[in-house]
Amino acid sequence: MKNCPKCGNARLGEEFKCPSCDVFYSQLDELLFEEQQKQEQHTFAGALKRIRAADNRGQAVRAELKTVWRNTPLKTKIVIWTVIAFVFVLVVPIF
Repeated sequence: MKNCPKCGNARLGEEFKCPSCDVFYSQLDELLFEEQQKQEQHTFAGALKRIRAADNRGQAVRAELKTVWRNTPLKTKIVIWTVIAFVFVLVVPIF
């Protein structure tokens, strides 16, 4: 759709919403926008945006790290802890 269904403004580029009245140009645009938002939630760039937008950035970083750890598979957690234990065993006798 080339014009806004509500106010009739011409569509600029690949935008999903009309900049003046904040209405989606079509239902397909609305679905694409929602899908893009869902994908952004699970990316590093999306996490950075949420951290930058937060009032307390330290707390936001901790929340993001908790989310990452919660979504990490068990086998990956076991490998990470094994590597940490191995490095610890190698470094401790030096001191």
